[in-house]
Amino acid sequence: MTVSAGFFQKLTTFSPHEIRSWLEEDQKDLPNIKSSLTLITFLAFSLLFCFIWMIYFRSSKKNQRLPPGPRGLPLVGNLLSLDPELHTYFTDLAQKFGPIYKLQLGNKLGIVVSSPTLAKEVLKDYDTTFANRDVPAAGRTVAYGGSDIVWNPYGPEWRMLRKVCVREMLSNASLDAVYSLRHREVRRLVRHVHSKIGSPMDVGEQMFLTILNVITSMLWGGTLKGDERTTLGAEFRQVVSEITELLGTPNVSDFFPSLARFDVQGIQKKIRVLFMRFDKIFDLIIEQRLKMEAEGEEESSNKDFLQLLLKLKDEEDAKTPFTMKHLKALLMDMVVGGTETTSNTVEWAIAELMNKPEMMRRAQEELERVVGKDNSVEESHLPHLPYLHSVMKEVLRLHPALPLLVPHCPSLSCTVGGYLVPKGARVFVNVWAIHRDPSIWVNPSEFDPDRFFNGQGDFSGNDFNYFPFGSGRRICAGIPMAERMVMYELATLLHLFEWRLPEGAKLDLKENSSKPNQRLPPGPRGLPIIGNLPFLDPELHTYFAELTQTYGPIFKLKLGTKWAVVVSSPSLAKEVLKDHDKIFANRDVPVAGLLATYGGADIVSAPHGPVWRMLRRICVREMLSNTTLDSVYWLRRREVRRTVREIYSKIGSPIDVGEQMFITISNVITSMMWGGTLKGDETVDSLGGEFRKVVSEITTLLGTPNVSDFFPGLGWFDLQGIERKMKVLFSRYDKIFDLIIEKRLKMEAKGENEESNRDFLQFLLELKEKGGDSKLPFTMEHLKALLINLVVGGTDTSAVTVEWAMAELIKHPEIMKRAQEELEDVVGRNNNVEESHLPKLPYLAAILKETLRLHPPVPLLVSRCPRLSCNVGGYMIPKKAQVLVNAWGIQRDPKNWDNPLEFKPERFLKNTNKLDFIGTDFRFIPFGSGRRKCVGIPLVERMVPYTLASLLHSFEWRMPEGVEIDLSDKFGIVLKKRTPLIAIPIPRLSDSELYS
Repeated sequence: MTVSAGFFQKLTTFSPHEIRSWLEEDQKDLPNIKSSLTLITFLAFSLLFCFIWMIYFRSSKKNQRLPPGPRGLPLVGNLLSLDPELHTYFTDLAQKFGPIYKLQLGNKLGIVVSSPTLAKEVLKDYDTTFANRDVPAAGRTVAYGGSDIVWNPYGPEWRMLRKVCVREMLSNASLDAVYSLRHREVRRLVRHVHSKIGSPMDVGEQMFLTILNVITSMLWGGTLKGDERTTLGAEFRQVVSEITELLGTPNVSDFFPSLARFDVQGIQKKIRVLFMRFDKIFDLIIEQRLKMEAEGEEESSNKDFLQLLLKLKDEEDAKTPFTMKHLKALLMDMVVGGTETTSNTVEWAIAELMNKPEMMRRAQEELERVVGKDNSVEESHLPHLPYLHSVMKEVLRLHPALPLLVPHCPSLSCTVGGYLVPKGARVFVNVWAIHRDPSIWVNPSEFDPDRFFNGQGDFSGNDFNYFPFGSGRRICAGIPMAERMVMYELATLLHLFEWRLPEGAKLDLKENSSKPNQRLPPGPRGLPIIGNLPFLDPELHTYFAELTQTYGPIFKLKLGTKWAVVVSSPSLAKEVLKDHDKIFANRDVPVAGLLATYGGADIVSAPHGPVWRMLRRICVREMLSNTTLDSVYWLRRREVRRTVREIYSKIGSPIDVGEQMFITISNVITSMMWGGTLKGDETVDSLGGEFRKVVSEITTLLGTPNVSDFFPGLGWFDLQGIERKMKVLFSRYDKIFDLIIEKRLKMEAKGENEESNRDFLQFLLELKEKGGDSKLPFTMEHLKALLINLVVGGTDTSAVTVEWAMAELIKHPEIMKRAQEELEDVVGRNNNVEESHLPKLPYLAAILKETLRLHPPVPLLVSRCPRLSCNVGGYMIPKKAQVLVNAWGIQRDPKNWDNPLEFKPERFLKNTNKLDFIGTDFRFIPFGSGRRKCVGIPLVERMVPYTLASLLHSFEWRMPEGVEIDLSDKFGIVLKKRTPLIAIPIPRLSDSELYS
């Protein structure tokens, strides 16, 4: 019993024909699922057209001898044809169009150069012309409006910043002064690696954390000490990780500046929040250093970059003052610009050396000669390690940290390679391709440090065959620090440890990612901005199963601005739901879901943490405990007996089993919720009918794809009106809740809370009065949100399960006969089924399990959302991705089940303890697994078999004359039958009193 993430559960596809059809349809059809996704695409297209058509025509000028290039589309240019792996894609284009070519990237013109001679023209011959940047929107925000050395335009201010970096902050004297801080962090790394001896370790993740600690220690390690440094460091690591992720996300605002004010992807909104967080951290640290200065605590042991920069700030330059904004922007450059680039280089080096053990051995032998077996590596050893230097240079040749460098932007139109490069173009230098060009390098794809062992190749940027840090006046200012950090860490790891891969693992050095063994899963290629949305099939569960045949048991999809990752094997499901359970314990709640659950105050939507644990404890130990469920059994029994009477009144006539089950289960759940409160009240039927209608409409809205979920930046427009409609529904059911709660409180005031009146509402109100958790109060919002969870999460899922079971049994009359015989043996022909009979009906339990195997009500489970990037199946799952477990695919996989498409309850009569609903066998997980599996299992285990047993014991069932049963399904917020089950009931019991 669970609320599905609706915006994933009914995604559909569209085509040009459907767009034309949509335009001809009446607006009343918009809630339709297909129209919803068509609307998303149509709106995006309309926005692009309205704001870009003038720009497009303005750019369609006469031929000005621009470089050649692939032909693009109107408005979007070449954006739709770009490959995510730009460095290899650009290299392929160079084979066709030559060493210089153009690409139209939305409103921006991109120029790519891929030869040493052309790189020299851009980076040296016309250095001043190309000395500016085209600053991305997110970069401008995070760099204090471009006040840093990376994005600042070429001029006096930039020259002042470069002088501060090169002559002061990153001079040999300054770097020597903070060596103790680097040494401390590297020794901490050694201790950490030693503590994990013999266990697999994510080298890249560990390098990222270590380099970030090294850099922040140099920045303010002398200012912050102890717990204060640890606390702020953890917060800063999280912020930097999120900033790096956002800076690497393609932003429509950068390709179409006219759309920047709309922030279509929500990137600006997110980066501003992060900016406020790290700016606050900077202020705290700067305040601490100024306080130390005022108190005379500036000792040599406390030296760090912050102290140096604050002194420079005080030495004001009349022409170009070094401001606090410059200071903070430089600190941010150091962290964002130095952390991932450096950690990736160390990781690539370890990977290449593990792939070539003879080279690793040679590097270790050199370390033994210079450092000795009984000593630790110090930075003073580095100049005496020529082979290790060659290893680093070769790593940077094959795997330059920035394969296209930082794009340059000419301040004037100029000629490069005989072609016009217009003012304002974005110029990419494909250093990755130059470093692997067979006309320049012998065996360029081979890792061979000896090519640098004779002293060839440095980082000065004067040799345009080899310039991993760029060249010219905008060459990377951090080279001195990078050389020290990479060499020191790499030397330490090689000197103190041997390295090998886990048993059976293979090293992946494919150049389709910036990091080895940190690749995203494979997946179908999508379009810019909208990703794979247009190509999704309405039947997601079968569509994902088909993609599994092509891409394997784990693959990715880009859904607007969101990543989705689908896993379809028991072993991968175990990694997500058990091994990394805590990381994957959150949800990315859709807009409609937040509104329906009082802002995410429920157990399904609440993030993993103290509030969620309090809610789960209330559900598992209190509300859905055996004692509580026993106390409201009379309410379940009353509604099931009412259904039997209703069906008996229609003997011999066809009935819609699914519709009848929806009404029955809805009545059962609402009766348990407040049946004791409204017992005998004349408003019961009217409120019940109104509430069923509201729940049905809520379910429809939750299953409607919402543009606001795929493009959060458009959320405030509420383009489809889903938020507005949900607010209306919320108001209606909240009013119903208030009426019923008021009624129960009046009963309590009158002393009418008797045992015969007991229901969930009374129980929850008593908990609320007790205060819930001593630290976390159980509020009225929590109470109402749990009630809505019960109804929305339990009604459709339970009803469709009963309908599917009935359909399978009518299709297989011999199985139905065996179930009825079991019921006769246990219950008898002269009795009605009671819940106490259920434990004695193993075959009926097997039927229920087999039904849930073939027809899990939520076929993709409720999506998980990792709070951190994580490795699953050898692939990197990005932080905040949507992770879908295809339980439907797993439970029909012939690798896991014999004759998987056959309805065979007998398979569950063996190993009954193992194949249950608790989620320990990952071949069978209809209710999920781990800490966020469905909390309503105890209620489902009573409600569904009790209803099914009553229908089978009380009636024979057959199809109307000439009608064949259809077992095809239809994907949605729950997995329903494509055609409703219409069946004719016939009484089985001889005593008519049993139906009264």
